[in-house]
Amino acid sequence: MEILTTLGPIIIMILMISVPLFVIIRLFRRMEARAEERLKLDREQISFQQNQLKASQELNRRLTNIENMLKEVE
Repeated sequence: MEILTTLGPIIIMILMISVPLFVIIRLFRRMEARAEERLKLDREQISFQQNQLKASQELNRRLTNIENMLKEVE
């Protein structure tokens, strides 16, 4: 019986330490997953913007070529 009376507080102490620690670890993992998802979305957005910039530059180059051709015709 004496063993049970000494084990009770030890088990309670272990639970009081491990449960909050477990919750904190889960929170950090969730925050990390969200941060990685935001980073992925940011990378995709940057890639999309770069593609749009390239397309805009190409259109601008073509327009300049057309303007130059029209000036030569005049």
